Amino acid sequence: MSSTPPFGRTDTQPRPRRAYVDETERKTPGDTWYLMCAVTVNPDSATTRSTMQELDRIAHHQPTSGQLNRYAIHASQMWLTQVGQRELFEAETIIAADPSLHLDVAARRVTTHQAFEQARQICVAHLVTHMDADVQIVTFDTRDPIETKTRKPKPGVDVATHRQLVNHHDLATINRLKANGRVKANVDIVWANDLGNPHLWIPDVIAYACGQALASGNALRLARLASHLHITEAVTNPDGADHVPATGIADKLESLRRLALERRNQNSDRKMEPTEALHRGFDRPLA
Repeated sequence: MSSTPPFGRTDTQPRPRRAYVDETERKTPGDTWYLMCAVTVNPDSATTRSTMQELDRIAHHQPTSGQLNRYAIHASQMWLTQVGQRELFEAETIIAADPSLHLDVAARRVTTHQAFEQARQICVAHLVTHMDADVQIVTFDTRDPIETKTRKPKPGVDVATHRQLVNHHDLATINRLKANGRVKANVDIVWANDLGNPHLWIPDVIAYACGQALASGNALRLARLASHLHITEAVTNPDGADHVPATGIADKLESLRRLALERRNQNSDRKMEPTEALHRGFDRPLA
């Protein structure tokens, strides 16, 4: 029996636009960043269906073992092997070739483990309040206990129940935003596992690429995505109309965006080899 998801459809009823959200973190000796990516898609777009079929092909190639024996694309796992790195580059290339995708990344600098949950809720608030008005459904990658840092299951609480509890923090943030009119009341928020929702592979790949670029200063990773990628520091207050204090990375993000555009223009007439695109840096560092 084939495990290939049915990306084609037999009915003709149009479906509402959807957004898919995933996150990552990136650590360097001096800094830690939390990044969350939302990709907005038209599920009935022929271009998007082709994109998903190509990503599905890559997912079938991923080596698996133990708890990681799963049919999906996970950038952090792919980066561990040379083969995985080349296929990650291919996944980024496939995503970059689909101009119908709207890619938005919100980032925060994190100073303590306790600040991760706060950073997440600020990023959630930032992304959902800046989404296109016609997005009707927002799907978040469901959270595992290990992703919640200090929020470990209490004695006697199973993993499934704990996952619902930590997902509730996102729901509480969005409900507050709905109550004060910053998010439409009819927007549906759901959480899903990426095994059954391959569209979640896209924000996983993009958030990871942005995290690596931010940590290394190598904007070449983002050059191909520059035309439809928007990356910014999240300062949206999940509890009110005012903004939360910035964490001092806005200038670095702007430099990253500017250099990505510059590099894209420089390399528009030649093909970049995967190892060069993944590892080569710039002649000058980020501001």
